[in-house]
Amino acid sequence: MIIKKIIFLLSISFFFLSCSSNLRIPGESNILIKNICSEYYSIAEGYTNIKNYKKAAEYYKLAMRDKSLKPSASYKLARSYALAKDWENAEKAYIELLKIDNDNSEIKASLAYIHGMKGDTELALKEYEELIIANPNIQTYLENYINLLIFTKKMDIAEEQIEILKQRFPESVSIKDFSKKLQDYKQSIEKKSSSEAPSETPSAFSEN
Repeated sequence: MIIKKIIFLLSISFFFLSCSSNLRIPGESNILIKNICSEYYSIAEGYTNIKNYKKAAEYYKLAMRDKSLKPSASYKLARSYALAKDWENAEKAYIELLKIDNDNSEIKASLAYIHGMKGDTELALKEYEELIIANPNIQTYLENYINLLIFTKKMDIAEEQIEILKQRFPESVSIKDFSKKLQDYKQSIEKKSSSEAPSETPSAFSEN
């Protein structure tokens, strides 16, 4: 189905170019471009449905040529980059979205996640801190923050945040996993400390 749509678009584009020197009705080319962009968008949706996010991104980008489709296509372009694990382009796309809607917490959360995946963990932690302060009732923000704290071995802060998670969201399925990771880390530190401690050695001379 997707291949058929692509062939159709190529034939329409050829027809449009072959007629470019002929007299056309005013606004006809704009309507044709709008229709072509709608087909691009439809193809992108098809690729998204089969989880080919790289190809979906290509066609969402083409669909953005139509101003009426640009808001939706821009958001789905950014999401497609993220799902394709193309972190560089995903970051750029979400930054552009944030310029348009700078109070959108979902866009900020996406950027925090992307920064974490890129290895910019300090920036990601700061972004999650701000998100949690602004949105204390959103469970996923707190869980993602704790997960990143554990990953970066900031266990003292992680322990504090786990307690907050227990208080605010006692039904969270992540509590058990976080608590286990914290306990495992503490045990590994204790084991390491005990193995590095100097052992008592008997005196070389005994008292008579």
